[in-house]
Amino acid sequence: MLINTNQFSIIMRATPLSKATPVNLASHTYWNLAGHSSGDVFSHQVQLLADKITPVDNELIPTGDILPVKGTPYDFLHIREVKSKFHELPNGYDINYVLKYEGDGHFHKAAVVYESKSGRKMELWTNQPGLQFYTSNLIGTVKGKGGVTYNNYDAICLETQGFPDAVNHPHFPSQIVKPGERSAGDDKTRAKIWIQGI
Repeated sequence: MLINTNQFSIIMRATPLSKATPVNLASHTYWNLAGHSSGDVFSHQVQLLADKITPVDNELIPTGDILPVKGTPYDFLHIREVKSKFHELPNGYDINYVLKYEGDGHFHKAAVVYESKSGRKMELWTNQPGLQFYTSNLIGTVKGKGGVTYNNYDAICLETQGFPDAVNHPHFPSQIVKPGERSAGDDKTRAKIWIQGI
């Protein structure tokens, strides 16, 4: 939904009919602020306003731990290029960040992305507790818009969400919605996105 010039919001809702239901909605939008045919996103500068992650096992399932990012390649508290610590990871980024979350439905800034050649800057705000940061590690080769071929690392995803696998980790924020209730965020938007420089 467009909310202003260069601003839009994503609203997702779910209401179970008869049973308590795990609900964790996420928008898996791919971003390349240099343009869809510009190649990899290694020079994109990213800031993620989260000081913890939920680490995963070899099958990308959360272990249940919540670990600090300080001193690791996952630390994006200060804006830096995607490529700056990329070589320290086996396959790129695909991890849930623990955002500062009060559970009150209020929005908080979760991420900033800047691309210097285009001058485009994006801000992402959300009322969700988690943010999945993904660097398109598993795209392979895909034919895209205008016949352009997209490859691994040609885009990033910033998916606002509840913590993955929360149903199996009681200390994660609950994603269970009871009949008559609406999914997390109630009538409020799950994500607001501002893009400058278009």
